[in-house]
Amino acid sequence: MNSKHYRQTLTQFLNDYWGAFHEVLEAQSVMPSRLSSSLFGDLLEEHRRFAAKFRGIAKSAVGDLEGLWKRVEEHRTFVPDAPLSPEQIVEARERFEDIYDTLFDLGKPFEEQRTGVVAAARHGNPREPLRADASR
Repeated sequence: MNSKHYRQTLTQFLNDYWGAFHEVLEAQSVMPSRLSSSLFGDLLEEHRRFAAKFRGIAKSAVGDLEGLWKRVEEHRTFVPDAPLSPEQIVEARERFEDIYDTLFDLGKPFEEQRTGVVAAARHGNPREPLRADASR
């Protein structure tokens, strides 16, 4: 992995995949009884994009998220717009932290790029407290 590929990988993870999950959490904080299909669909799409493009990076955590999203999707066929449960949120956050930790460690040779991407991440990172307003 070179510095450009690393920067693209970390940026996609933080801004797109983690960002989509962060948007889901923000929406559920406003309306805990329902999660719009479009927001959940965005999260699934970002998962698919990340999993397809970065095969092997945190493979176990990505696979665990795949299983979680499938279970949520199956439940939503019976209960449309069902929100993520507190247990599902904890499980997902733990897997996002695992992926982030892996990416962070991979960035040791690219410390300057890593620092810049993390500092500019619109939704922070899975190891930080959640941001109330991602537009900052």
